Amino acid sequence: MIESGELFIGEWPRTIDDRYRLSLPTECVEALAGGSEGCTLAKERPGCLSLWNTSQWQGWLSQGVELMKGKLRSGRLDRRAESVQLFGRLLSTRYRTAPIAGRGRLAIPEAFRDFLGVEPGGELLVVGAAVCIELWRPESWAQHIGEQMPGFRQLFDQLTE
Repeated sequence: MIESGELFIGEWPRTIDDRYRLSLPTECVEALAGGSEGCTLAKERPGCLSLWNTSQWQGWLSQGVELMKGKLRSGRLDRRAESVQLFGRLLSTRYRTAPIAGRGRLAIPEAFRDFLGVEPGGELLVVGAAVCIELWRPESWAQHIGEQMPGFRQLFDQLTE
């Protein structure tokens, strides 16, 4: 996690069982759960969900929501009601907390499995995304990483200057 200097790095293939559960990599479970019994699951893009440490997610979310409330109170968003409304809709359905059961098992809730596009017995990839873990449908991951990999060196150089 970013605060402690640790990064989620790695790629692990997994299979979804008949109850839409998967086993998370053991090296990631403690950092995700952070002493609690769960994590926050968020919709990222079709074919991808992210898993966050709940206290980290709540801190990030609270900061953003408070900033937006201040802008609403000051009138700075008066002419952007449609954007604010869209933000509210997306935020309302974007995330939820999810328990991590014994042996690091996570059950994917229905609306999230539809967004991810997985079926029982299906394959998915657990990918470290530095600040969180992502769950990817393999076809979506292959397309995404294929588009992003050519810019890796430039990104690396920008982040390590």
